[in-house]
Amino acid sequence: MQPGSDQFVSVSPDGSHLTLGLKPFYFAGANCYYLLTRAADPALRHQVTEVLDAARKAGLTVIRTWAFCDGQEWNALQPKPGEFDERVFQGLDFVVHEAGKRGLKLMLVLTSFWKAYGGMPQYVRWSCERRGLPVTDRAELFYADPRCQDVFQNFLVTITSRTNTLTKQAYRDDPSIMSWALANEPRCPGDYAASTLEAWIAPTAEFLKSIDPNHLITLGSEGFLGSSSPDLIIDNPYDTLAYGCDFLRHHMCEHIDFATIHLWPDNWLPNADEDQKLRFARRWINSHVDACATLGKPLVIAEFGKKNDDGLRAAFYEKVYGVVLQHAKSGRYVVGSCCWMIAAASYPDYDGFTVYLTPPSAADAAAKLEAEMCAAQIADRMQAGETSPRTPAIADRGRRADDQEEASSEGAELDSDWVTPSRMARVASSSAADQVPKSDVKTVELIVHHAAAMRQLNGGDAASRDCVVM
Repeated sequence: MQPGSDQFVSVSPDGSHLTLGLKPFYFAGANCYYLLTRAADPALRHQVTEVLDAARKAGLTVIRTWAFCDGQEWNALQPKPGEFDERVFQGLDFVVHEAGKRGLKLMLVLTSFWKAYGGMPQYVRWSCERRGLPVTDRAELFYADPRCQDVFQNFLVTITSRTNTLTKQAYRDDPSIMSWALANEPRCPGDYAASTLEAWIAPTAEFLKSIDPNHLITLGSEGFLGSSSPDLIIDNPYDTLAYGCDFLRHHMCEHIDFATIHLWPDNWLPNADEDQKLRFARRWINSHVDACATLGKPLVIAEFGKKNDDGLRAAFYEKVYGVVLQHAKSGRYVVGSCCWMIAAASYPDYDGFTVYLTPPSAADAAAKLEAEMCAAQIADRMQAGETSPRTPAIADRGRRADDQEEASSEGAELDSDWVTPSRMARVASSSAADQVPKSDVKTVELIVHHAAAMRQLNGGDAASRDCVVM
């Protein structure tokens, strides 16, 4: 690392935790995937600064977000292979700059297995088009395709060497960035040996480290356990061996600095009761602590989420935070977590997992009502068998409706004939106040208190910052 490297997050010599300067770095964080695309539009930047302000007030210190958007996606950073939209890149400049101003660290994700925001499927489509082959978006073809890897490595060079137009600093030299994730939830369906991903991880991480030695690198794994840890496979939520993932093997690469897992019991265990889901959450984290003890690398729960059906979200957050804090206090590899997700009050809760840290205003209520009406219009047209260039695709297992986001942002262009009488009657019967996102007070309190407890482990002030809740 260069002079001033004490400003960068690094791994302790024994691998048990992260450090910042001469102190440990334990954190509470959150996901907000949309920051790049919203920041690209000056009229929507308030949805970025509001999230960063709320995170800071709640005592969060890390934000995980997408640093990619490819192809025909709305506000694509890389609309064509190797071509970048400067306007969108300046949006990412804004995100990095604003995070740094608030003392927040960013976990930046470089691509994704899922097709929302382009990701690996878009790289595969580009490769097919270039070779004149039938177009497919099978993400598992990404890893071994030299054309995909050439374009991806060019992107890595471009983003790490970019000089931020606001900070005048290259991304590789900016301590506001905590880490790069090679991908979000990389899988390789059908590869029971988990060798395809393994063959991709090492050279990719080595290449990234060679062009940016200052920042930590992680894989971006969900945490599915494989044959290298036979005693732990039983702790997978279901039979995941066909996904081509092996947590222990895939994190052995010397250039992968820390490990991540995700935690989605509502998605993974849809038929389990709440007690079973809570027990699974503890077991899932504990199993990966054991694996990280073998690896000698820190562990971050990079995504965990819970819908608030019947008010059950708070109990889940309390369980996760309790297990995280227990391990962190004992120095056993767990260094932080990022809930899924936080958003501006005017941003609709598309996936049901959003936690709003700040109360909505009347303008937020109106914006959310308009967005929901647009989404309803699209849904009705799709149900009727009609199509439109703005019709959204199903995104990322139905968990992240990113394409609905694009559609709602174009709401002013939608024809009023798209609204069915039944849908309009339902929407009209609700006041704007009924449409605003309701802040989950108990969950927000847990976030604030956990953030304070994690900061205390760093030897700093544990006092909770003011956080406005409803």
